[in-house]
Amino acid sequence: MAFVQTARTPSIAIARALRRAGLAQGRGKDFRVEGEYRNGERVATYVLTLTQHADETVAARADDIERWASEDGGWSFKVSVRYIDGKPRPMTTISNGPGERIREAPPTITPAPEPEPDAAPEPTAGTAVLEDPAEPEEEEQPPAAPKASVTITHTRADGTLLDGSRKGDGVFELVRPFGFRPFRSLGMLGIQRSRDHEADTWRINRATAALREAGYEVTVEIDETHRRSFAEAEAERLERAGDRAERYNDRADRAASNSTTRRNAALGALDGIEPGQPILVGHHSERRHRRAIERSDNNMRKSIEESGKATHYSHRAEAAEKYEDRRYDPNRTRRRLEKLRADLRSNERERERASDTSRYDRRIEDLNEEIAHWESVVEKARADGVKLWEADDFAPGDFARYGGSWYQVKRANPKTLSIAWNLRLAPKQVMTLEDATEWGSLGTFTIDYSKIAARCPEEAMRAFLADGKVPGTKSARAASEAQPASAVRAAQAAKPKEKRRSDSKVPKKVKVVSQWDATEADLTWLDGRGKPHKLYEPITISAPDGVKFTEAASSRPLLLAVTKLLEEKGFHYRGDGWTGGSRSGLIRAIEPVPADVEEAPPADEPDATPALEEQPEPQEAPPVEEAAADEPEPAPPVEESEPEPAPEEPPAIEPARPVEDPEELRLQRQQAAALGWSAGQAELVIAAAAGRLYRHMFGTLHCQDQPGTAGRAISNHRLSALVKAGFLMVGDPDATRRRPIRVTVDGRRAAMVWKRWMPKPVEMNREQECERLRPLLHGEQARRLARQAQEEEAKRKAAKAVFREAHERLIAWQDLQDRLWGAWARVNGIAYRTRRRPTGWVPTEEEIAEHGLDAEVVAELRADAENPAPKPVLPNLNQRPTEELPPLAADDQTPTQLDLFAIA
Repeated sequence: MAFVQTARTPSIAIARALRRAGLAQGRGKDFRVEGEYRNGERVATYVLTLTQHADETVAARADDIERWASEDGGWSFKVSVRYIDGKPRPMTTISNGPGERIREAPPTITPAPEPEPDAAPEPTAGTAVLEDPAEPEEEEQPPAAPKASVTITHTRADGTLLDGSRKGDGVFELVRPFGFRPFRSLGMLGIQRSRDHEADTWRINRATAALREAGYEVTVEIDETHRRSFAEAEAERLERAGDRAERYNDRADRAASNSTTRRNAALGALDGIEPGQPILVGHHSERRHRRAIERSDNNMRKSIEESGKATHYSHRAEAAEKYEDRRYDPNRTRRRLEKLRADLRSNERERERASDTSRYDRRIEDLNEEIAHWESVVEKARADGVKLWEADDFAPGDFARYGGSWYQVKRANPKTLSIAWNLRLAPKQVMTLEDATEWGSLGTFTIDYSKIAARCPEEAMRAFLADGKVPGTKSARAASEAQPASAVRAAQAAKPKEKRRSDSKVPKKVKVVSQWDATEADLTWLDGRGKPHKLYEPITISAPDGVKFTEAASSRPLLLAVTKLLEEKGFHYRGDGWTGGSRSGLIRAIEPVPADVEEAPPADEPDATPALEEQPEPQEAPPVEEAAADEPEPAPPVEESEPEPAPEEPPAIEPARPVEDPEELRLQRQQAAALGWSAGQAELVIAAAAGRLYRHMFGTLHCQDQPGTAGRAISNHRLSALVKAGFLMVGDPDATRRRPIRVTVDGRRAAMVWKRWMPKPVEMNREQECERLRPLLHGEQARRLARQAQEEEAKRKAAKAVFREAHERLIAWQDLQDRLWGAWARVNGIAYRTRRRPTGWVPTEEEIAEHGLDAEVVAELRADAENPAPKPVLPNLNQRPTEELPPLAADDQTPTQLDLFAIA
């Protein structure tokens, strides 16, 4: 006799009682057991009856079901029976939760009385009496049979469901276009993903109209108040994810087992057949061989198919297992909260404008509950020690790890982080602000704080890069803890900031517009907003006689005229250069010339500033005694005469400007045109010539615009090419371990001709600026390279001469060996040269006489036997690469000694 253990849970007890009543449990069956959750815990168990047969059985045996569940473990259930709108079908509920038990009596259905046959009416005047035919006429149709009734219900807890349909009755084909799908676990039709949402009245109304048009009786019941909490819905989702993981793991195991079985069957089908054995056509084994190959092929194909299924289901199982980790990831949850809060604000705005606010009240209640749930998840993660990055964790200049790379922070916004971004260089392990700056414009990109993996302070990152390392997450975390963002912001706030005052009465920019081959151009003064300045009238610039302005972008006479006009007005340029185009006009920033700064003469006029060494010395005044002796004697005074006015002093004679050598001017122009610098390379050389450039101990390059400050960091990718070209050199470290960047003689000369003749900068990208530069034309580095090239050429010529001599000796040695081998082969009767001549072989007198050997060859054989000549070896012509020349020495001159090289 088998012993049945009592039910440990109420679900098992009620399921046993219902099965005892003759009902089936499971998908597409009579009932299903569900749980009611609160705060993630099950507080009640209830039963969903899925068929009309189940409702009728439960209503008929309600007391038995309660008794059986109580006897099986002592679980108390209440079975309620209701009849709605006088319909004969019962509505049953089974639950062990709070509430009373309701038992309604079935409604009495009185059959409609059959109509009694009325007496035939008497015919009236003008009315024909027709006989009652025994059969209907051909035009008459019998009444259509009534179709079943269908109920569409919607609750927030169960979603939208359609009851009363059976497979093959045509209901599914009618409601399918409106989103209804079969739910096999419920045995009903319904709208997917309608649980915990409001009723989709658009789909429900159109499905109802389609069913009624087809002759179905449709009842629609919508209850928006019956809902479940968001925590209950989440608990069910996690439970279903666990069930999916278990189900897919089972399927993957079965598919892997089937694949292995099929593979073994495929290999076993060919047992007894040697590998590579061809089919013997016409032999008695041909049919058996072909069937074996066919079975093996089918089994192998099935094995591959099952292996693919196993991989697919294993991936599905892995996704289901990671569902909770992904859904409850704190960073993902923070992004979800941003969207939910935006939806909440939108619904609150819509509620203020709506007349009926019930719909928005329900949505706002749901959103508040969901937001509270996810906020608790984030707070729990923060309490558990999970680092959630925020705006207070970063300071400008820090580095943030995003997508496997480090990006320098430009700005820490309340919700996003502005990082350095250069799409042309991405992906890059470390992206600095210098890397993202091109043509004076900084490229940035915003990322959410939830996507950041780590933070590294700027000083620590510079130290890592100086050592040739890229920090990882752990080392960056240690550096971040040692130097928090609050300390970095405090240090940045303590630095003095330059106050810039803007005067609205002073123009900020000028705009120049000129047509092609025109003789006039328009100059407009602009304010800070780019609008024409109200206090400055536009000016028309006329070209000199015989000169025409080309497009404003390339007209050198026009730009020189604009520069001269600005100097007359007391302005000079500010910023990098002109912006805009030929049609829209060129725009450049300007500012007033400070009163205590003398404006340097324009570099475009070669005779504007004479050279210091060529100025004439002032003439010395004559001695006093000699001057007195040469003067005439004074005339006697005239009585009562008016005093004569003092003679006017002659104007001082200004020294004439020295005339520069035309060859020197021509050389300067050639040197300026041959430089081929970009704007950034020229700026680097000029800063070094002014003594403002140095390399930090961490390897970064800084430009010290103001003495006593750390200076601004600039990109150092241009330095190597300028050093190799002989324009710059890196000095020795000072007491602070900084290396000054100084100019050489060539660099000083190149900076002078660049500023004087202003050649057009070459547009280069970052890679092109790192390429080798041409040294200064006729400069010291060019002469050094020319001497090195001459020395290398002399070495190559000497090596070629040695090789030529060795080659001639090798040919002579080979000719000698050929003659000696020929004599030996004649004596020994050898026709083909497949054997080597023995070393030291000398023919006898009889062999010489018999074979008629040449006396010179015999003498060479005897000499070779006494002293064999080694085979000459050819020297190697592969020359080593040319060595790099050491950098030029720094120029001893200071920036103040050069009048043509004044650095503002």
